[in-house]
Amino acid sequence: MQSQVKDTGAELVVDFVIGGLVGVIVATASKAFVSGVSFFTALRENQTLIEIAIFGTRIELTSLVFLWSAAGLLILMRRIFKITRWHGPADSIYHAHQSKEPLDEKHGLVSTLAAFTSAAGGGSVGQYGPLVHFGATIGVIFKRFFKSRLSNEIYLGCGVAAAISAGFGAPIAGIVFAHEAVLRHLSVRAMAPISIASVTAAAFSQAFFKNTTPYAISAQSPDLAALIPILIIAAPVVAVTAITFMQGLRYSARFARESGWSAERLIITAATVCGAVGIWVPEILGVGLGTVNEMLGGQYQIPMLLLLLVLKISMTAICIGFGLFGGVFSPALFIGVAVGGLVAQISVAAGGPSLTEAISIAAMASVAATVIGAPITAILIVLELTQSYAYAVAALMAVMTSMLLTHRLFGHSFFDRQLIDRGVDLALGREGIALTQHTLEDHIGDDCVVLTGSSTGQEALTEMRTREQTEAYVISDLGKLMGKLSIHQAIEAGDQLAEQHCDEDPLILRSDDSLQHAMYVVSDFVGESIPIVGEDREFLGAITEGDLFTAVIEVQSKVRNEERG
Repeated sequence: MQSQVKDTGAELVVDFVIGGLVGVIVATASKAFVSGVSFFTALRENQTLIEIAIFGTRIELTSLVFLWSAAGLLILMRRIFKITRWHGPADSIYHAHQSKEPLDEKHGLVSTLAAFTSAAGGGSVGQYGPLVHFGATIGVIFKRFFKSRLSNEIYLGCGVAAAISAGFGAPIAGIVFAHEAVLRHLSVRAMAPISIASVTAAAFSQAFFKNTTPYAISAQSPDLAALIPILIIAAPVVAVTAITFMQGLRYSARFARESGWSAERLIITAATVCGAVGIWVPEILGVGLGTVNEMLGGQYQIPMLLLLLVLKISMTAICIGFGLFGGVFSPALFIGVAVGGLVAQISVAAGGPSLTEAISIAAMASVAATVIGAPITAILIVLELTQSYAYAVAALMAVMTSMLLTHRLFGHSFFDRQLIDRGVDLALGREGIALTQHTLEDHIGDDCVVLTGSSTGQEALTEMRTREQTEAYVISDLGKLMGKLSIHQAIEAGDQLAEQHCDEDPLILRSDDSLQHAMYVVSDFVGESIPIVGEDREFLGAITEGDLFTAVIEVQSKVRNEERG
């Protein structure tokens, strides 16, 4: 009993130390990131670096200068740090679901710096997604220096929760986001450190940085009776908008992959296109926080809202798809507010009540929830930002109705589709992913009867009796599998060559086949063992059904133990 109390006390101390330190570090980094982006945004908006006159019209090129500078820095980062692909929340989620491939810490830190550069330069990208991956990276780095019984995914969850908590000033949403969007399961052992990290990040930000809500939302509660019917009717429009945004991101990335263009050309193209559009419509540049607050205040009419909606979707898709890296969360909030403003304006024109702010916030939560795959988190963010139960209920109705559609028509989230495009299906679950990562290479057995091409059926029968087996494998002088011989075929062969009576096309497995694939292949198998071959049918050994099932059960048990914490 005393030892249990001692162990529990030690674990609680570890939870507080790790959660607290991760929360403080991520909160500080988040504040530096957001403040830095705000500083360069103000600098870009208030400075006139280059101005030209075309047909008597003066055109300011400051946005192009900033974006070209950002593009140059990103290209430099790629070359110096040898970055092949920017990393983001999808990589954090993937790492939380498996332990075979470690999270790349260098790519994580450099990708965060790249996202800061893009957002500060005016790229139509977000800031919260990169901060989430930064938090995950910090958590994994902590795991290397602080040895404890906590798993990698718990350290990662601490960083993720702290990033959301510090970014929005929403500690409860941070805790839920870590479990809902990233870890995707609840563990008693994980709850304590993740909660401590999230609360610490919010408290530290409030105490030392005087964090205020990033969005200007009034304290007046909306009329739910009038609001909810509008949100339900508008749900298909919001869902289609969210799907258009996510598909735009995917198609842009696919074009970039298939175009044959160099990474440098793609990044410069994105900077040029976005900068050129930003000359005429500067509202779409950067994170767009000021514009979001103006839309919440109803300062834009239908034509401008429609223009902002179309351009924000297009420019964000080009920037992120072409490598001007950044997050998708902030653009999703912008797009949600824009489509919500459109719905509100159309509702007023049709004789409905003026509920611009409430409809926009609900639509903002809906688009964000579908993009990140975290509906409860989106609702809690609204609740913690507004401190209004009515706003939260409105967001709940809008989010759930929209997600019902997007889940069927697109998928769980943009991050899930990113991983599917890379060949990783999170729908398999942790056990399924683990089984796809473990190959047969480590499970090749040599307890089988091996015959040469000159062996007779009688010799095969004698060897089978000695080894107490009913099957044998005929191997050529070059070590290649010629066929599989059963005991009945050996009896039939007698003094003739065994290779003349063997099955030349037996069921085979390859050494690089996964356990998941092997289980599928042997689902209808009847026999003693299955041969495992390498390239050009080189015989490596065999595996029995029992050995295969044992290997699968071992992997499943390990994953389940990690989930239970």
